[in-house]
Amino acid sequence: MALRVKVLVCLAVAGALASLGTILGHPAQHWVYFVVYLAAILLSSGMKVGLPKSNGTMSVNFPFILLGILQLSPLQAVALVACSVVAQCRIRVIKSFSFVQILFNVANAITATVLAWHGYERLVGMHFEVAPALAIAATIYFFSNTIPVALVIGWSQKADPLTIWWRDFVWFLPFYLVGAVLAALANLVGVTYGFMTSLLLLPMVYIIYRSYTEQMAIVRDREQHALETEALYHRTIEGLAMAIEAKDQGTHRHLFRVRVYVEEMGKLMGLDEPLMKALHIAAFLHDIGKLAVPEHIINKPGKLSPEEFEKMKIHPVVGGDILERVRFPYPVVPIVRSHHEAWDGSGYPDGLKGEEIPIGARLLSVVDCFDALASERPYRKASPIEQAMAHVKSRAGKQFDPSIVNLLDEHHRELEQKARARIEDMEPLKTDMMVHRGAAPGAGFEAELSEGEGKASGANGEGMKAHVTSLNLISAASREAQAVFELSQMLGSSLSTHETGAMMFSRLSPLIPCDCMAVYLKSDDSLLPMFIEGVCARAFSTRYVPIGEGLSGWVAQSARPIVNGNPTVEPNYVASTGLLSATSSALSVPLRELNGGIFGVLTLYSAGSTAFTKDHLRILQAIELQFSLSLQNALRSRIAEAEGGPLTEVEKQQLADDASGDPKSAEATEIRLAP
Repeated sequence: MALRVKVLVCLAVAGALASLGTILGHPAQHWVYFVVYLAAILLSSGMKVGLPKSNGTMSVNFPFILLGILQLSPLQAVALVACSVVAQCRIRVIKSFSFVQILFNVANAITATVLAWHGYERLVGMHFEVAPALAIAATIYFFSNTIPVALVIGWSQKADPLTIWWRDFVWFLPFYLVGAVLAALANLVGVTYGFMTSLLLLPMVYIIYRSYTEQMAIVRDREQHALETEALYHRTIEGLAMAIEAKDQGTHRHLFRVRVYVEEMGKLMGLDEPLMKALHIAAFLHDIGKLAVPEHIINKPGKLSPEEFEKMKIHPVVGGDILERVRFPYPVVPIVRSHHEAWDGSGYPDGLKGEEIPIGARLLSVVDCFDALASERPYRKASPIEQAMAHVKSRAGKQFDPSIVNLLDEHHRELEQKARARIEDMEPLKTDMMVHRGAAPGAGFEAELSEGEGKASGANGEGMKAHVTSLNLISAASREAQAVFELSQMLGSSLSTHETGAMMFSRLSPLIPCDCMAVYLKSDDSLLPMFIEGVCARAFSTRYVPIGEGLSGWVAQSARPIVNGNPTVEPNYVASTGLLSATSSALSVPLRELNGGIFGVLTLYSAGSTAFTKDHLRILQAIELQFSLSLQNALRSRIAEAEGGPLTEVEKQQLADDASGDPKSAEATEIRLAP
């Protein structure tokens, strides 16, 4: 026990003895009342109710103590209080009280009772009415009783006594005032109708106790539900953080370290509780928008290109939109959306400047950069923390809030120790496991063997198999190389868009057997079928194909090829023809401009299942550039000849109109449908 706590206990005992000396000489009276009130106090001492926002409880026998002050001598009232305190320390307690604790509580209650009695007597002498005088006496009792208790608890726990009093005891005051009203009402009934009638206060107190306990049980259930919901929030947040980690393998330790840093920095900055909770969430989820960024950009082992950086810049916006739908009760969204804003206004996505940037976002951006430099990334090694801190300081006033940088500079060593200690036992998400069950996906596997990799058979054994396979591969490669060369030469000499498509289809069919070939041109957010030929051509209409939809739309959007896709998912597929099915195959590659942009898609369709191999994809990609150049030249020549001048934006739109199947330009349409 601390010295000042011992001193306070001694002062409480001395104060009780001194207060008793001030009430000597008042004769005892109404012993029947005393016995009845004492019995009521002892019986009701176990009837304790929990108070809102407090871990403490209050016995419902307080009105009988006030009746003792009102109707009995001060010594009798003190005796009732002493018995009440001892009973409350012994009946229905979770942890038993020591002798010193009981002594302190009894002494403290005696002093409070004497002060309340003196206050009541003085007010009655000033001609106050009974109810107001008793309410003031109850208030005196409240402050005299709770303040010393808060001091003892605070000093024992090395906490601020005022904070403890405000948190745990201020809620008792309304119940003391209610007790004063009940005592005044019982006294009025007793004076008017007799003492026995005033005993009706007993069932009234019990009814109030039962009603209150039922209501408090509902409140406790709601509080528990709120706590469980908040815990669910946190578990969901950690789960989402793990989802981010599954895509960006460098974020596991980074996310947890950032959380430790922002929480400790927030305490140093004196941020309020809602903002602290928002920072806790944002530390985990500030990069959730990276789920919308292609993985090859996130984990690129090198610097980003301008186009890749443009794609990366969407992640704070997407992250803010995702979290907006969660509707957190804390300002999480502004922090996530603005954590890449810069102090000088050069950041993104909104170009906020200085204190326009939310304080939480300013703090998170400093910590995020500092820890990112101190963490390993795919494109660089981790920097020492002093070197990382030096870089952050060099960006103060430009990218970062200078005051936050200075605070981090003062405390980054101790914060680093806390971060290391608190993430030491956290396990990262495991993604390198093997799942042995599951024979094949529902749509089957894509073909792994090339055309020349068929199985050899015969009596010559494995050596003959290998020999035959090798010869087949060499022969096939020679034929393919010659065919690709010839096709490239022919494409280079063709000028007509129809001739280009027809030449491609006729020369490509022996190399890549297919039932239909389609060429789609990109126009705004759609693909326009420019050329469709083959026995399955009637399976596809001339309607627009939205970018991102269907097989060809996906290829145009992702700029990636697809092998043995499902042709029936194409938006322009005509199911009524019955020429293709869900088990049919498609091979599709993007058509690129010289600057790398996508201007169209070349797709081959086959009625067979898994009809295309990786060798077919290789052949198609080998001639894709030459075909793209020939096709673009043919398109330019065609429009230039039709209009008699150089290609303009209007002429480009005319090309789109031609390919759309507009009746006014049907004679220029290059789509051939097989009969």
